[in-house]
Amino acid sequence: MMQNVEQFKTKKSAFRTVLDVLSTLFLVVLGVFIVCMLVFMFKGMKENDTPSIFGHQIYIVRSNSMSPAFETGSLLIVKQVDARSVQVNDVITFRGENDSVATTHRVVEIVDEDGLHFITRGDANNVNDPLPVPADEVIGRVVFSIPYIGYLLGFIRTKQGLLICIIIPAMIIIVSQVLSFVRELKKEKKNGTEKIGTGVQELLSNTRQED
Repeated sequence: MMQNVEQFKTKKSAFRTVLDVLSTLFLVVLGVFIVCMLVFMFKGMKENDTPSIFGHQIYIVRSNSMSPAFETGSLLIVKQVDARSVQVNDVITFRGENDSVATTHRVVEIVDEDGLHFITRGDANNVNDPLPVPADEVIGRVVFSIPYIGYLLGFIRTKQGLLICIIIPAMIIIVSQVLSFVRELKKEKKNGTEKIGTGVQELLSNTRQED
């Protein structure tokens, strides 16, 4: 009977350890997500300021001109590169001086006459873009994309999105940490009480032996 009880306690302790590890991992991932979203949100609030992390800029696809490579709502990671390193078939992001938003299309031809220029076209389009792209208008090359995540980022920048994706998760982290702190205090208090009880028992036992 005692052996079964000990086995149950051991399994319960192992389960609690695994649960604590998973909980901590979840909170870490959630915290990183919140920080990234805050960076994106606040940097995106500045006019003509695109969020940038370690030399990579973040863009959201607003049209299907690059379908099926990138659908509307996709998140693009654009690496800032030297225009001279761009090759045919690369997907580049560019923006002219008078353009309010950037464009992301594929390079179909490179022209190096009177300056370096790129002929571009959207994968879903049948014709090339009307104007060649000068090298100094190239922002970078697309290195990674995540489908549909752009919808989430767009939602986060609304009041409802801020509440659901930032404030509520942040409160979960805070409450979880407070509960963990309270549990640790109770555990320490319990251990201290047990130590006092053990000390009293030892003292009484020693007193009896002396008598």
